[in-house]
Amino acid sequence: MPVCFFDANYDNKYTCDYEIKEGVLEVEVNYNIMDEVPVINGMRKLGTDTEFKTKDILIVDYHLKRNILAKNAWFAGTSEVWGTPDGGSVAKYRANLYFEHSDSEKLANLPQTPKAKKIKIFSKAILDWIGTPSLERKKTNSYISYKLSKEYEGDSIEINKNYVKQITVSDSWDTLRKTHEKSISINFMGYIELELTKKVDYISLPQFVNELQVFMQLYCPDRFIIEKIHVMIDEIYYVFNMPLLEIKNNGKYMERTVNEDVLPFLEKCYAQIPYRNSKIEIRNIPYIVLKTHRSLEDSFLMFYRFVECYYKKAEPKDKKKFLSFGFLNHYTIKHNLTEEQIEKYIQEIICLRNHYVHAGYYIKNESLKISFERVGRKKNPKDYTANDVDAEWIYSRTKMLYQIVVDIIFRKMLGYSNYHFTRHF
Repeated sequence: MPVCFFDANYDNKYTCDYEIKEGVLEVEVNYNIMDEVPVINGMRKLGTDTEFKTKDILIVDYHLKRNILAKNAWFAGTSEVWGTPDGGSVAKYRANLYFEHSDSEKLANLPQTPKAKKIKIFSKAILDWIGTPSLERKKTNSYISYKLSKEYEGDSIEINKNYVKQITVSDSWDTLRKTHEKSISINFMGYIELELTKKVDYISLPQFVNELQVFMQLYCPDRFIIEKIHVMIDEIYYVFNMPLLEIKNNGKYMERTVNEDVLPFLEKCYAQIPYRNSKIEIRNIPYIVLKTHRSLEDSFLMFYRFVECYYKKAEPKDKKKFLSFGFLNHYTIKHNLTEEQIEKYIQEIICLRNHYVHAGYYIKNESLKISFERVGRKKNPKDYTANDVDAEWIYSRTKMLYQIVVDIIFRKMLGYSNYHFTRHF
């Protein structure tokens, strides 16, 4: 049975059990949590307001040859069994940041606040774009040979922005020999490594990984599935587990959005749309390109806000006309609309947004009043009531905003005049 140690105290060990559910480590330790509750008037009281300190828990599993160090694991409940030979108290803990290493001593020797200089993110999708450069195949009339290189370091590009010094793209491999089947299998995995300008606290590492996920989602939607993450701490690589942004591969092969290699694309992303410590419109990009389980109404407001934030800063003299800029600069490029049609769609979108913000999402009788600016003090003769404002009607206007948003990201922010972003909201 695995054993656990609390907060680098290796004089006391506890038997325990653990499992990982959706990226969260759950540990059940044979430990009486009531020992941590102070005695008041001869009694210990456990209530909903009782607070327990988080713990660093080192799990050593000799049977499975697996060692895990959970950081800041929080108390998640307790259970007790009395009157049986195996009775006792069990304390439950959970953690979403934890390290792994084959050598338990290396985990035990980690500092209280580990800091990493490199982050290596593995994904098989990378092989679609770089192939397997560490594999060399040679064919002659007499033989076919395969050579696996251990020294191939990959291709790199200097970034030197926002704490990212350099990015490297490469592949790695391992072999498995099955004696009884007389076969050898080679498993290839691609990776992107971020070398940072300075060591970064492990708590901040998810920000760097999430940023890369957003960029890769723009590069090839729903394809960059992270298999594992390694971080270098004091020249030693550890497996690092953390919460990841949700990306689901639909099983279909996805083409790259732009006709450019991954490294120069990432260079533009880090320069033009830095997600960490960025402007509000850039901070909204993940909610646009990732799965967020939002309603149609929420998506509409998100896209509206993105266009508003971008054009109110890009065109400060025309703050009231940001939707006009959006349609003229990004929508009419692919859709042939008259000025009258553009004006109509813009006003419908504005009135729908105002209704959502002031009156809520419910639209009575599927009718929405569309009002234009007054002529002097009089009602504008262009005013009308839009009927059949159902899901299809709202979706069509939301799709217009979405196409404007996507074009702003690729054409304005990243500078790509040709792109093919196939993902739908």
